[in-house]
Amino acid sequence: MVSGGAFRRYDAATAEVKRVWTHPRHRRIYLTTGPRQPEAVRLYPASGYDPQFDVADRPTRGPLAFVKDLHLHT
Repeated sequence: MVSGGAFRRYDAATAEVKRVWTHPRHRRIYLTTGPRQPEAVRLYPASGYDPQFDVADRPTRGPLAFVKDLHLHT
């Protein structure tokens, strides 16, 4: 098994992610956002995610991918 988890629904639009685990060999997070979410483009690197695109290029098309290796943050 690689990973597992659960979520708890609060209402039709809100849920909390709970009890998430990942096998140590697969502890890596990959997420994406789009160029119309500049807050996320700034937030993810500030939270330790590495952009998988040239940030200086200011892409106008997405998705914009970020990766964080959790082995480095344990």
